[in-house]
Amino acid sequence: MEFRAALITTLLVFVGLTTDAVAQLRPEAKLQPIHKPKPKPAPAPDAPAKPPTGVLEEVHYLSPEEAPRLDATPRRYHPPEGFAGHDWGETRSKFDRLPEQALTVRAAWTRGMQRQPEIWCTEGGLGTSCNITYIMNAMAARFEGGGFHVLSEYKIPTQGFRFSETGVLLFPVVYQFCANWDSTKREVPGNFEQLNRFCGMRLLFDTESLSQLRTLPKDHVTRYELVLAELMAEFGRPATFLKRGRVEIEPVDENTERELGVDRKFSTWRWCPAADRALATSCKASIVLSLDPESGRAVVLFSTPELWAYAYARESGTFKGDPLFAVMHARPPHKQKAQAGAQ
Repeated sequence: MEFRAALITTLLVFVGLTTDAVAQLRPEAKLQPIHKPKPKPAPAPDAPAKPPTGVLEEVHYLSPEEAPRLDATPRRYHPPEGFAGHDWGETRSKFDRLPEQALTVRAAWTRGMQRQPEIWCTEGGLGTSCNITYIMNAMAARFEGGGFHVLSEYKIPTQGFRFSETGVLLFPVVYQFCANWDSTKREVPGNFEQLNRFCGMRLLFDTESLSQLRTLPKDHVTRYELVLAELMAEFGRPATFLKRGRVEIEPVDENTERELGVDRKFSTWRWCPAADRALATSCKASIVLSLDPESGRAVVLFSTPELWAYAYARESGTFKGDPLFAVMHARPPHKQKAQAGAQ
């Protein structure tokens, strides 16, 4: 099988295999998280389109008054249950629309993260007896998330998703599959197909770049802000989110032009990220919204604990500055590797 042959080569040399295709999209497709069921629209023929360049060709001013009004934000975070009708953890074999050839295949090996010893014992009461054998066993080093980690990504060239309320297009969308097995031998296990499971989504979109924002009023609502509003309305507020207000006194003259914007600052927002020094998120899935302000290229990342464990394996091994680990942990990636990861 071609994929297994490519994976064996990856494990032997620890390098990524990357291919790409001319992009098309389906403008009628909508982003509909499966934990909030909605009627499925009738399929329509695919429409060819020019692949995104990373910068919006035409930008129109959108005032705060004209921006779409979305539903109230849920009080608690509701993690996505999956994507496009598939639940997290489904095997790759259950996806019938994905191409046979993976877009990228990357691998890493790690001893894992060492767990802190836990001793629960009482003398003469409930619990384990505090004998020397129990204490020595409890103090022994234990690791989690060790072994080989493989990430394979697939892209359907004709598929894109559009937010139903704001109309922001997410294209391309990349399906991610993770496999992990505890071994030191550089060979693919016989049950790899059962280990290779749906673990994340990488959804890219274009927003206004800094150079474009300089020509627009400073209160212009960007596509990045529209996507943030959509995510908050669907899943709740991200961690450490704090909305600040600002009061400005404007002239009464109706002919007064709006002040043009200066360089704006954008934050990387994360929903249920991994705790400090933790291997993975404690939620069924986490969300990251990140942006490169210079190019206007942005990403929404849905990631399960398995994808976090893969990113940790890359960073703790020989791939320091891995772009996936950097964006998930809100750290600046190595410039050269960040460019490679954005392809």
